[in-house]
Amino acid sequence: MTKRHLQDLLDQARDLQPATSQRRRDFLRLCAAAGIAPTLLSLGAKDALASNPKEIVLSAWGGEARSAFRSAYMDPFTKASGIRMGYDSSPEDGKIKAMVENRNVIWDVMDLDGFAAIKLGKQGFLRPIDYSVVGRNTLPGLGSDFGVPSYLLSYVLVYDARKYGANPPKNWADFWNVGKFPGKRGLWKWMGGALEAALMADGVDKDKVYPIDVPRALKKLKELRSNVLLWDSGADSLQLLRNGEVSMACVWHTRANVIQRESNGRFRYTWEQGLASCDVWGVPKNNPSGDAVWQFIKFVQGVEPQVRLLSLLGNGPVTPAATAAVPQALRADNPGTPENWAKQCKVNPEWWAQHYEATLAQYTDLMSS
Repeated sequence: MTKRHLQDLLDQARDLQPATSQRRRDFLRLCAAAGIAPTLLSLGAKDALASNPKEIVLSAWGGEARSAFRSAYMDPFTKASGIRMGYDSSPEDGKIKAMVENRNVIWDVMDLDGFAAIKLGKQGFLRPIDYSVVGRNTLPGLGSDFGVPSYLLSYVLVYDARKYGANPPKNWADFWNVGKFPGKRGLWKWMGGALEAALMADGVDKDKVYPIDVPRALKKLKELRSNVLLWDSGADSLQLLRNGEVSMACVWHTRANVIQRESNGRFRYTWEQGLASCDVWGVPKNNPSGDAVWQFIKFVQGVEPQVRLLSLLGNGPVTPAATAAVPQALRADNPGTPENWAKQCKVNPEWWAQHYEATLAQYTDLMSS
């Protein structure tokens, strides 16, 4: 029996609850066909379906993340709980809104930007996080009412060490200084890290970047624009470096680790003035597995899953306990290692939840003009 068929039986049975004798017989027949006790219908059809879920569906962004999430999170959770894990891709805002509005939600938990979770939650598309089950024991400043920190991700400055020799760039001011450090620069097409980097290049302290002075940041970006090539994907960001099209780039730290290793140190990066952020777990309203999803999120906050993901994908743990458990060999690659964390500007998802669309439009207009 499919879940859709079961849902239809439940809806029919609920409609037959008025207590004539014939309707009661039909009501009991449909309950039997659905394989549930009549008393469960007092919970509502959805709750009856979710009371003993057989599957939790995670939606993330595909690629390498799929196999890493399955190895670090999904398979271990299934082994521990007996609940299967399904996977789907591309948890875009528009898809989430359409699912909830049409009451056709197929995802239980989603890998989201922190600011996207705040925005979607305030718009009524996400469930508030049940912090009576899920831990709040993450690194300071992470998470929100609608998003549980899942992993750390930073934007960092990568440079061609062969080109700059014994005097490499050290910060965003150097990134902007094309006289002292000749060559093209790489920035993300979708703006991540660019405005914060521009302000730090203009002399703003890393701890005073927020609230972002957008006109000032755009003015600074305009100074560099003729020397910028935009990258569209993580693979694209590295290809610009490998091909020599850019000599420096602002890229995800996971990609920076890859190119540093594969090039035997020709390309290097610095945590200095990196942009530290985290993705979060968000739960859509009316998710099929109901409250079982909190058990999954609680499980993946554990030390072993967090450290496992770092070893597979390079994304950092979000809890102090998992950060402390990172093996020495991986500490230099982890954005949350205390010495790396202290050097970075902390991205403010609350600010971006309010300003992302308008600011992206201005950035896109500037960089394409």
